[in-house]
Amino acid sequence: MLTWIRSKSSGLLMTVIIGLLILTIALWGVGDYFTQSNNDAVATVNGEKISLNEYNQQFASYRQNLMSQFGEGFDPSYFDSPMMKQNFLQSVINNELYKQAAVNNGYIVTESEIKQVIMEAPTFKDESDQFSPELYAAFLSQTNQSASVLEGKIADGLLATAVNDLVDTSTFTTPTEKKTISALNLQQRDFDYVLISPDLFLGDISITDEEIQLYYDENSDQYMTQEQVAVDYIELDAQKVASDINISEQDALKYFEDENNKQAYVKPEQRLASHILINVSNEAESKINDLKKQLDQGVDFATLAKEYSQDPGSADQGGDLGWVSPGDMVEAFDAALFSMQIGSISEPIETDFGWHLIQLNDIKESQLPLFEEVKEDIIQALQAQQAELLFLDKASELSALVLDAQDNLDQVAETVGLEKKTTELFTRSSGVGLASNEEFRAAAFSSLVKDELQNSDVINISDTHIVFIHINQVKEAILKPLEEVKVDIENVIKKEKAKEQAEAMAQDMLVELQESSQDMAILAENNELTVIEAIDVRRTGSEHPFQLVRNVFGTKKPKEGTIDYYVKPGNQSDVAVVALKAVKMANIDDADLTAEAAQLSRNIKNNEQQLLIQALREKAEIFINEDLLLQN
Repeated sequence: MLTWIRSKSSGLLMTVIIGLLILTIALWGVGDYFTQSNNDAVATVNGEKISLNEYNQQFASYRQNLMSQFGEGFDPSYFDSPMMKQNFLQSVINNELYKQAAVNNGYIVTESEIKQVIMEAPTFKDESDQFSPELYAAFLSQTNQSASVLEGKIADGLLATAVNDLVDTSTFTTPTEKKTISALNLQQRDFDYVLISPDLFLGDISITDEEIQLYYDENSDQYMTQEQVAVDYIELDAQKVASDINISEQDALKYFEDENNKQAYVKPEQRLASHILINVSNEAESKINDLKKQLDQGVDFATLAKEYSQDPGSADQGGDLGWVSPGDMVEAFDAALFSMQIGSISEPIETDFGWHLIQLNDIKESQLPLFEEVKEDIIQALQAQQAELLFLDKASELSALVLDAQDNLDQVAETVGLEKKTTELFTRSSGVGLASNEEFRAAAFSSLVKDELQNSDVINISDTHIVFIHINQVKEAILKPLEEVKVDIENVIKKEKAKEQAEAMAQDMLVELQESSQDMAILAENNELTVIEAIDVRRTGSEHPFQLVRNVFGTKKPKEGTIDYYVKPGNQSDVAVVALKAVKMANIDDADLTAEAAQLSRNIKNNEQQLLIQALREKAEIFINEDLLLQN
């Protein structure tokens, strides 16, 4: 049930526990062992509530997936912006609308469909690619949910995708559409452009104190400190529970001397081996056979290994591999080594690495270690066995006491003999120690804890570590002093003014190009700018600024022999003056349009899905609790 305990324990106890879990699964389980009761609705869709807890769970999963995908280089603050939270809530609302649409149109998720999803999930398959009840039981335990809860989540997922699946299967494109859209996708354009960066003007811009004060007053919401809280907490940690369990040396020795337990501590036979490796090549087999002949004639093995072996890890040591246990090497090598006699040299052996010759130098027989060598391991295993049930008993007792206490942890801590501790102040987005845990912070800022001053529900720091909290201190958000943010404001105003000047220069150049037929290169040189030539540019995949190319492809085709001029945004804050010279239509009569047709099909599916959700939203009654969302 607990990863750490499972790694330490074995034998009958764990067999019984896993057996009970599998029995629970067969009966489709009961409610979660620990449940969250925070039902504050962050949104309501046609009367159906989306609880804050439900939103937080989905958001945490989304965050974890992105962090796993992009690694440590991904900035976690990306998830803290109000816009990010609002956008994600909109996706949750969309899913609820899809589910309701499926139900309203008679779609029913059957028990067999749910079972099929579970049976085919790779997570629950063993090495033989078969469904494993043990893996399923372990998953439910590690994710702290019952089979019925997982079943409900799968049903929700099938409902949410049912309507979109129908759109996917019913979408089609005509041959004319494929040709028309493909011609547009393969279209090329020739244009020149001048990029004007606001950075060119920053050095000449000065800002007055009055401008800074005005900006500060009008945008004060941008310069608020973050609300902070500190909480009291009591925690239960399985490793601490285990370490407090006293296992006597006599009990450990008794366990060690039991014949049923001894085999777990037997040291396997080991063999002292050397080898010569010739890497995979056309000549590898002939080379290894030649070396075998030399060895048969009495040439020293270590000497040949130093000269000819291509294993960089052992060649300099005369091929010495040290002591090898069963399973350390690949199967063919392992089988040969453990069938040899001391002093013998194997026949050439082929593996994925190449060809080997093996020399067996010595053998350590399998042996039972001394009790003193494994005493600490046995004590830890026995502690873990007892901690399994003791932890669950203590967790159950603690949960009940916290619930009964409602609005303080003092009596609870005294009753169960745990220390009540207090965190430092932390914000919604960051903290130290336990407050670095996202679920911990979410609970601390929840309405239940921060506003209603109640004890929290259980917070799962890990599968072996639970915490309950109560608010200790709330430090409200306040406006930062002007002096603290003055430099930031000055930079913002400078950038705004610089962008305005860049746009003004671009407009002036556009007027000159359109009214006086001024040469673009000369005009650019007069402004200490550079003309960039873009030839045969496609909609995607060019070396030119993506946003600029996209904007250029949004303009109409110039008349024959003329050049059309525009001012268009470039990437970021850059402004571009563009001279569109030619639009070249693609000849698609003999072209392979497979890729374009597939892209067109995807685009049509996306458009139809957007139209569907737009229609569902227009008919829906949706309420969003903005305050609760942004406080979360």
